[in-house]
Amino acid sequence: KKDDGSNDGKDIRSFFGGASKVKRQKTTNESEEEKKEESETPSSMEVKEESNTIEFSAYGVWVSEIMLQQTRVEAVIKYWIKWMDSFPTVHSLANATPEEVNAHWAGLGFYRRARLLHAGAKRVVDEYGGIVPNNVDELMKVEGIGRYTASAIASIAYGVEVPVVDGNVCRVLSRLTGIANHIKAPVMKDDLGWELAEKIVKARSSSASTKADDDNLGTPGEVNQALMELGATYCSPAGSGIDANDPLVEFYVSTRLGRAIGHVTNSKDGATRDRIEELVAKGAFGTDKNKSRCRLCELSGASNAFYSISDRIAADLSTSPNVKLETVSAIAGHACLPIPPPKKAKREEVLAVAVISSRIADDDQLRWLMVKRPSEGLLAGQWEFPNVEVWTSAKADVKKGKKDKAKSKAAIEVPIIDPTKRSKALDSFISGILDEPIAKKKRKQIKDAPITHIFSHVCHTMWIEYNHLDEDIALNKRWKLENGREAGWMSEDDMKDVGITSGVHKILAKVKIM
Repeated sequence: KKDDGSNDGKDIRSFFGGASKVKRQKTTNESEEEKKEESETPSSMEVKEESNTIEFSAYGVWVSEIMLQQTRVEAVIKYWIKWMDSFPTVHSLANATPEEVNAHWAGLGFYRRARLLHAGAKRVVDEYGGIVPNNVDELMKVEGIGRYTASAIASIAYGVEVPVVDGNVCRVLSRLTGIANHIKAPVMKDDLGWELAEKIVKARSSSASTKADDDNLGTPGEVNQALMELGATYCSPAGSGIDANDPLVEFYVSTRLGRAIGHVTNSKDGATRDRIEELVAKGAFGTDKNKSRCRLCELSGASNAFYSISDRIAADLSTSPNVKLETVSAIAGHACLPIPPPKKAKREEVLAVAVISSRIADDDQLRWLMVKRPSEGLLAGQWEFPNVEVWTSAKADVKKGKKDKAKSKAAIEVPIIDPTKRSKALDSFISGILDEPIAKKKRKQIKDAPITHIFSHVCHTMWIEYNHLDEDIALNKRWKLENGREAGWMSEDDMKDVGITSGVHKILAKVKIM
């Protein structure tokens, strides 16, 4: 807004004038469809083989939202279709085994999501009769459903007027308002960002004077999805902010800031430029402790954004001297908001992995020794090759002390652990799985470069040791260990059935080409 309170651009409510006229489908009554499922083969989701379309439901929205956490839409689509084909209703998912759930999730990563989705389905069946709740408070009582997912289900499936805030929406909000913070900042993604998004969602209903207007302006779910889609397309990190096809192009404060900074920093009026930079240095934008500051902006966010925009303008003008200052400045302002999040180094872990193959008596299939991970923690409940951690940066940081810890986060050097130490650690672990003579049989160390597998917060460096047992192993396919975990001999078909991780696939592929 201008100093007199008038709006320099369009009123945000005018954005909804061109909203989609497509109406949201009504949600199915899943409890009634469950009865139909008992007597008929087709499920309530009605998978149509010729078009691969699945009938809209709150359950389907729930599954898609969980799958889309930390995973791209393109990667999710085929998993979602297969999931809805196998588990078309909440009841069918609740009745599935953990192995069936893992097998359908294998390859998506972040397996805790699948376990919580499974547990949540059981709760919905037990406490809500198999019908997904239609309000945020009740939805948040279900395992794996937080504020974001609850709001998405409520608005998209049931038309409840609540905002949905993710990283893409935070980026849109930052550029619409000039907020100098990063999209992962708690104040943005957990607090005031929701208040800002709510204003946009409610602007939709406040601009509708009749029922016809309300239908024309779209549902709350469509508004939320539009904001998320804009954040992933026109308002993505690479968005210019000046694309004529961008429906928010006239609303961005980011481009206005860029133009203003470009005008000041390239002005012949050196006194004005010096005054602006002095104000930034002294904290006039909220970094001074003695002054009230914006609750949404990061402590030094405004000054960081100012100098980032200035530097970007100068760099772009030097490489594109024929482009207008106004254009370069607008793009620079848009590119520098939101500000980059602080970088956090991944934890590093070095693992020694034993790959042991054999054949069970009276069975010609080649089988591999596998163990099931604990029920809590990283990859909980997943099957993997026996392995032990022989080094971790977390323990190394403790030994170094606080002064050196900051340096280690900047660049963690992963050591090469002595092969003898790795083998001894594996011997000790495997002796708790197999009989002593078999456990101590010598394994061949694969001396090629180790396999690296990266998760969201940890990186595994895996050194492989391999041995094939020539004699048949007269054991059951699966058995319990003293520590409560489970072990077993698995064929590759068995691995497919339980849904092994991509890390296990990497190891298996490496051993098979030896």
